Amino acid sequence: MSAEAVPREDGPGWYLYGVVAADAAVDGKDDLLLVLEGDVAGVTSRVSLDEFDASVLPERLGDAAWLEEKIRMHEQVLEAVLESASVVPCRFCTVYRTEEELRRFLAERGGDLSAALSRVAGRVELGVKAFVDRERFTTGGAVRNDTIRELAEHASKVEGGRAYLEMRRLEQLVTEELIRFKEEVAGNLHARLTAAADDGVQLNLQRPEVTGREEEMLFNGSYLVADRARFEQEVGELAAEYRDSGVELELTGPWPPYNFVPAELGVP
Repeated sequence: MSAEAVPREDGPGWYLYGVVAADAAVDGKDDLLLVLEGDVAGVTSRVSLDEFDASVLPERLGDAAWLEEKIRMHEQVLEAVLESASVVPCRFCTVYRTEEELRRFLAERGGDLSAALSRVAGRVELGVKAFVDRERFTTGGAVRNDTIRELAEHASKVEGGRAYLEMRRLEQLVTEELIRFKEEVAGNLHARLTAAADDGVQLNLQRPEVTGREEEMLFNGSYLVADRARFEQEVGELAAEYRDSGVELELTGPWPPYNFVPAELGVP
């Protein structure tokens, strides 16, 4: 797709997926248009305001099938653009009613957009999640605690009501040790991964119904990375260090750098 100015005309709304440098060589879907304005260009497509206008959008967002389809399209466009150019991603459903409104945004925020593009140039966002299996932790990381190890040995030798009480006490100690361990691991993971990246942020932990995993999430972070080989090596070393304690690391991406550009740049 060549970076040619789009003719000014009336018509449907303008969906803004993201912003690239004006001289970027962008590959993507045939219906994408680059709207040039100064040193930047908006990656756009024409959309029906019957679907995306602010007056109807709340109802559309309540339609799960429509929402899933549009979110997938938004992500696919940005990932395709990312293969050939650095991009400042915009929020889902960033829509301008007219080309003039779109151009005004690009012109007024051109300096901020150029600065954001410079920050992410040659970099991608990679995600790292860490999960802990309680059973594996109980037989691995937890037994490094002398009190837990001694109590586990003792509980295995007693019977009856005493055994029940000892096991309940052991479960409580394991829970307390797991809380301490999660805090320690999360801090260490973030420090080492940030050192191997250009920037990093810790994100909110996700519940099993979101992650699709039974194990408890103990860490969720995103990192702006230029040297992927170095970063992935660090992830591998950390995974090996914590594996015996029941921890598994999951590397995701590359993603458009949502977490490393000013959020307000995507707001119409």
